[in-house]
Amino acid sequence: MESQYRSEALARAEALRCLGCHDAPCRCGCPAGVDPRAFIRKIRFGNLTGAARLLRAGNFFYGISGYVCPSGRTCVSRCTSDKLDRPIDIQGLQRYVAEWERGLAAAGHFPLRVVKPAVRWAKRPVAVVGAGPAGLSCAAELALRGRRVVVFDAAVKPGGMMRRVIPWFRLPAEMVDFEIGILESLGVELRMGREVKDPHELRAEGFAAVFVATGTWATRKLGIPNEHLPGVISPLELLEAARATGTPAMGSRVVVIGGGDVALDAARTAARLGARATVVYRRARSAMPASGQEVEEGLADGVEFLFNCVPDAILGTDHVTGIRLRRVKWESGERTALKFEARGAPLELEADTIVPAVGLVASERARLGLGGNAGGWLDADGAGKTAMPWVFAGGDVVSGPGTVVAAVGAGRKAAGAIGEFFGGSETDAEPTTTATAAGAGAIRGREVYEGPRAELGVTFCGVKFANPFVLAAAPPTDDLGMVRDAFRAGWAGAVLKTTSMEGTPVSLAYPMMSSLEVDGRRVVGLGNIDLISEHHVDVVEERVESLKREFPDRVVIASIMGATKHDWQSLVRRLEAAGADMIECSFSCPQGTLGSKPGAMLGQDAEASAKVAGWVKEAARRIPVVIKLTPMVADIVEVAQAVRKAGADGICASNTVPSLMGIDLATFIPYPQVGGKSTYSGMSGPAIKPLTLRTIAEIARRTGAPITGTGGPVTWRDAVELMAVGARNVQFCTAVMHHGIDIIDELVEGMGDYLDRVGMRSATELVGRSLPHIVGHDELPRGAKVRSRIDLDLCIRCGDCVIACRDGGHRAIGMGEADRAPVVDDKACVGCGLCRLVCPVAGCVSMRDVREGTKGKGIPRRGAKAQRGAKKKK
Repeated sequence: MESQYRSEALARAEALRCLGCHDAPCRCGCPAGVDPRAFIRKIRFGNLTGAARLLRAGNFFYGISGYVCPSGRTCVSRCTSDKLDRPIDIQGLQRYVAEWERGLAAAGHFPLRVVKPAVRWAKRPVAVVGAGPAGLSCAAELALRGRRVVVFDAAVKPGGMMRRVIPWFRLPAEMVDFEIGILESLGVELRMGREVKDPHELRAEGFAAVFVATGTWATRKLGIPNEHLPGVISPLELLEAARATGTPAMGSRVVVIGGGDVALDAARTAARLGARATVVYRRARSAMPASGQEVEEGLADGVEFLFNCVPDAILGTDHVTGIRLRRVKWESGERTALKFEARGAPLELEADTIVPAVGLVASERARLGLGGNAGGWLDADGAGKTAMPWVFAGGDVVSGPGTVVAAVGAGRKAAGAIGEFFGGSETDAEPTTTATAAGAGAIRGREVYEGPRAELGVTFCGVKFANPFVLAAAPPTDDLGMVRDAFRAGWAGAVLKTTSMEGTPVSLAYPMMSSLEVDGRRVVGLGNIDLISEHHVDVVEERVESLKREFPDRVVIASIMGATKHDWQSLVRRLEAAGADMIECSFSCPQGTLGSKPGAMLGQDAEASAKVAGWVKEAARRIPVVIKLTPMVADIVEVAQAVRKAGADGICASNTVPSLMGIDLATFIPYPQVGGKSTYSGMSGPAIKPLTLRTIAEIARRTGAPITGTGGPVTWRDAVELMAVGARNVQFCTAVMHHGIDIIDELVEGMGDYLDRVGMRSATELVGRSLPHIVGHDELPRGAKVRSRIDLDLCIRCGDCVIACRDGGHRAIGMGEADRAPVVDDKACVGCGLCRLVCPVAGCVSMRDVREGTKGKGIPRRGAKAQRGAKKKK
């Protein structure tokens, strides 16, 4: 069962559906403590490496869990999106990340570096008995703590039920091999083929502690006549034989008694191997322990189901020939049969094999002679401690049959208890906790993979930033508590919302925000009729002092706007004295700039901009001055050159774009609606990123000025793009307002992993990398000829490329009548690329170089003349 997502684009499309809930309920459903919201957001923001890193730290066997975890009963059952349409496919996305990771590793391009934990306590090793998910999870956690670990198991290969029992169609062996290989790379030693009968024998060999995770390999009896006959086999026996040889001895008619996961696995396996498989369950379908999805998959495999039946006797003398059942009726809410149906006639089924799958138990052998409780399980507390202080236990042998992910969680808990047993030497290595927007902590565990190595520190206008990510002057920086939270989260700096002199009127209108929505995606553009801050300079002075006192390593930038020379210079002097690291002058508020013409922006007048920049620079004694420009000007380079000539140290490019955000077609009042009226908004968000890229590139190419980029970035990819065209660092606004301050985790990790991947050592190497490739239209090479190429293996035959080319291109793509496959006519195709843009499958359409021998020949004309020319040739 491979991931249903054939490309990153499809996985990202599902991730985009995630609401990113505050204190996400899905997180509470994971027995291993994984935060689905966090890893799904990494997929959403294009950081698969980070998603794999987070998942591996939370659940060492996250890939296996992605195949077998009953997510419908855990995280998915709590998904808020189910209230809108359907829950997020958390398990499918997890499986996609695991397969992406395994696929790259198989191709020799392993995307992550496994940590190399130093063995600090080699003289006090720990023995783990049982190489199933609980034992291996505990071993991994202990190895990451620096403990030498040896795993013992009587089986030939490690994995327990993951390898030996779970059917191949539910869990590929390649994933088991891959994840156990990662475990071995941590230095865990696997001693297979050795059965441990008593923990004391390991104590005698020098092991300081023992973790018992031997699982449940015995089956409960039915307690009916003839259960001893040949042909009655345990579900584990059938599943092991099927997994090992593919040909278990079962005959052509198999009856499975039970309604849990193991029963369904046995029945589906028998059906897939050619037998007629029937599941007999004592209650109704709705009461089955197995999930509804598993039942549906069983039906799809051809499994038959009999409900409200209990076994009465197995039929046969020397071998099983069938089974007699009794139909029963249940009283609602009770767990015992009350009476037979009125007809009372027993039902007999012919069978070659009977598989009692009514529960697994821990045998005395599995308990290694340790004490059992009333339920027959090995007696241990929630942390895995037993009556013997140096012996710990966990997984199914303690809790009873459970899921892989629950066993993983139990193993990790036991590792913590073992750490406590050894004393304070390991208390400094407790699992990390990742703060969420809700302030709650999601267990992350120890990192299995190294973090990015690239240096993210940058310098802008002589000021050092810990990373390139800064909060822009906007609502997120108009509150002291919000800026504090951002600095604690990891933001390198913040531009406090633009302030002015005391007494300056700031009259706000509400509601002030509106959204550009595209194909159901909200806040593609954010319209805002906000003005500068209502907090005047006296308040901002105190905030600057407080922030620099509390966060001396963070960059605090004061944004200012004045009406007169005195105002501008007073603001600079006061905020510099308060401790600001930099001054940003707002010449670009979409609603107008103080001292300029009503509703106009200072940045639209090069001469006036230069004059004010000179005033500010004259007043600043030690800190750099940055001028924030507007893209709404005929020649932004002219304004940038003017303020640079006046002494400005750098440029902020650029501000929001004045826009009319939309019309209410019922009232014809534009948005936002304020008392029946509206006005133009300053639009930010992803919709304006292309304009920002062009603005930064033009200023960088033609002035060489230091630039801080803002306007549209949401992800680390956006930040890389802005830096590639010349920005030294990047300011974020709308992304934080939409997704929260903790997106800094995705920005830092995503950019760091990208830099490692492309072989760059620092973020500063990004600056201006794209500029040499940007030229005027008349400088573009005309010799290169490209044509559309369609990968028919990826093509889904939707015909979008045909429609686009027919009605908006050059009518060069047709569709085959028999197979509906698109066909490109190279003589008509000019290589415009529209087909590639509209194709819904990533990588399906590409533009290939097909250089022609004679310049200009073979290039089709466009329009009516071209059509007439084609007719004449006919």
